[in-house]
Amino acid sequence: MIERINPGARASQMVLVDGRIETSGIVACAPYGDIAEQTRDVLAQLEQWLAQIGASKANLTRMQLWLADMNEFVAMNEVYDAWVGDQPPVRACVGATLARPDYRIEIQAFGQL
Repeated sequence: MIERINPGARASQMVLVDGRIETSGIVACAPYGDIAEQTRDVLAQLEQWLAQIGASKANLTRMQLWLADMNEFVAMNEVYDAWVGDQPPVRACVGATLARPDYRIEIQAFGQL
């Protein structure tokens, strides 16, 4: 069974299927500020989304990160590393042109309930 969480016209926020969690890409709510601020915003949103389904970052198995500027990799990692803790999921991070020029980062997460 597939459960779609907060479906919209184009995408659902999350999809749950057979105990797996998949999120859509998450960007900063108010895309202003530097990479650290946007990374904190996106990770806070992710935690809120996970809480809606009774999960937490401990349930995450994989993270996909897109950065608008790979020169911000170190600054982003300072925030990410502090957030992820001592049992990090697998992760990929690539540079990409994001949907709007003021977005610095987009994150998609996968996990298991």
